[in-house]
Amino acid sequence: MGKKKKTNPILKILGCLFVVFMALFIASSSGYYESKIRDRVVVTEEGIKEFENKVQNGEEIDITSFLNNEREDYSSKMSLLGDNLTNGIENAVSSGMKLMLNLLKSLF
Repeated sequence: MGKKKKTNPILKILGCLFVVFMALFIASSSGYYESKIRDRVVVTEEGIKEFENKVQNGEEIDITSFLNNEREDYSSKMSLLGDNLTNGIENAVSSGMKLMLNLLKSLF
């Protein structure tokens, strides 16, 4: 019978990263983030109308009731690890490029 060809683990990792990239790209291009921002603007506009109505009616106004401070913290050990990994890769690539440019400058 035929031999099964073993796949390279690096190709598996690259395939998984490609799938993650495509998912994030689709989420970005579909307007998901823009719709979230638009929802916040609508909430703000409703707050402005409520504030104006209270001013016209002479009611007591507490500014903290109109502020929207809903901020969800999604940070975790994995997201911090990803952030640190990304910063490390960026620093390594930047220093490598500087080194290569300095090497080229010294040759010419």
